[in-house]
Amino acid sequence: MQHNNSISLDSDPQVKVPSNVKLSATELKVILLAAKGLSNREIASQLNVSRRTIEVHVSNMLNKTSLHTRTELVRWAIESKLVEA
Repeated sequence: MQHNNSISLDSDPQVKVPSNVKLSATELKVILLAAKGLSNREIASQLNVSRRTIEVHVSNMLNKTSLHTRTELVRWAIESKLVEA
């Protein structure tokens, strides 16, 4: 008996976000660094702010976009060409 254990990673090809979402310059810096794989602590260090400040920026972006996770946020930013992968 042969089993097909493959999982489709493209079940939802794009993250859905309202088209009128605008990010601030600082939020764009944060999402760019997050897309490069930096942690909140590393982003905070690069931007000379506290980790909590970065958490607030991420939270604000999640609220603006109606997304639920930082990963979805980065995926949306890449798909929307706000940042490069």
